[in-house]
Amino acid sequence: MPLPTTTTDLPTVTNPGPFGHQQRKNFLFPENFTQYNHGSYGAFPKVVQDDKIAWHQHAERDIDRWMRRELRPALADIRARVAEVIHCDKDELALVTNTTVGVNTVLRSLDFQPGDRILQFSTGYMSVDKTVRYICDTIPDVQLIEVPITFPLTDQEILDKVENTVKTHQQLKDGSRIRLAMVDWISSVPSIVHPIKQLVELLQGYGILVYVDGAHSIGQVHVDLADLHPDFYITNCHKWLFSVRGSAVLYVPKHHQHLIHPTAITADYKTGFVNEFAWMGTQDYSSLMSIRSAIDFRKQHGGEDAIISYTHSLAVAGGKAVAEILGTEGVTPLKGHDHQIGNMVNIRLPIKNLNNPKVNIYLELEDFVRIGNVWKKVIDELNAE
Repeated sequence: MPLPTTTTDLPTVTNPGPFGHQQRKNFLFPENFTQYNHGSYGAFPKVVQDDKIAWHQHAERDIDRWMRRELRPALADIRARVAEVIHCDKDELALVTNTTVGVNTVLRSLDFQPGDRILQFSTGYMSVDKTVRYICDTIPDVQLIEVPITFPLTDQEILDKVENTVKTHQQLKDGSRIRLAMVDWISSVPSIVHPIKQLVELLQGYGILVYVDGAHSIGQVHVDLADLHPDFYITNCHKWLFSVRGSAVLYVPKHHQHLIHPTAITADYKTGFVNEFAWMGTQDYSSLMSIRSAIDFRKQHGGEDAIISYTHSLAVAGGKAVAEILGTEGVTPLKGHDHQIGNMVNIRLPIKNLNNPKVNIYLELEDFVRIGNVWKKVIDELNAE
């Protein structure tokens, strides 16, 4: 099937192009299995697994040559490929194993002082929240300031809540300062695409460093760091980009790099940001190398525009279909806020609960109709008890 060539030809639910059930053969799913939870741990195509194994075997053939001579140039090539996708300098990127490592890297590198405050949303990811609380527990008079978020909210309401929280803190006039803000690009529960550019600009306007937790961003939404200008940014490649688990990218602009060091210090300490993160000790680097084939796979199937167009349109249509079957509604978005949906859509269940199926290129609308009917049957049985 030909790939889309213009904006108007981008794949959608009714015009799937190369996507939908025909993609299942490219993944490792067993027959008659439907994956609705791509967001938690990701899934990768067979060709990406093959490439990962090939890199592992290449290293094993001559491990000294690989570790001593080939590894750093190979990782530099991966950084260059990712930099092309997210629009930044490759030397502002460090390859790490996951977002949790990236968050700890920055938070435990920054020299927090008594009186510093860390701002985050009440809907922030649990591991991030616990890392912030660890910093507050281990450094005297470093405290958490939480922005109370309850959806549905418009983009402007989110921005207003953040600004009101900052202004309320300023009115204390107690000598403390908000040093850092942890901001989700796409929250997990509920799954909401935040107005990230406006949030970065708003917070930086108050002199606050902004760390964008983009764990779910690359591969799900367009990422342009040259336009966004965060102080720090982290994203998992093994979720939506299709690389093998244990592959993520940390962005630190050059003017901040003197502040940041890996959580595991090696012999490259104080030799520069790129060198310090290029060698993380003796380990298997093949998962990081799989990022190359993941990006190639995406290019072969229309690239970021085509994939994001299809998955977003399916999430919107699928969420509406399930909500109609259940006689309920989506938690978000409000009318005119479909842009708050990425590949994950929130559906309110009639049993005072929430579910958010995750979309990818191997699903179709009929999969949402099927899961909606399954949920309805289960809920009807529960209500009959």
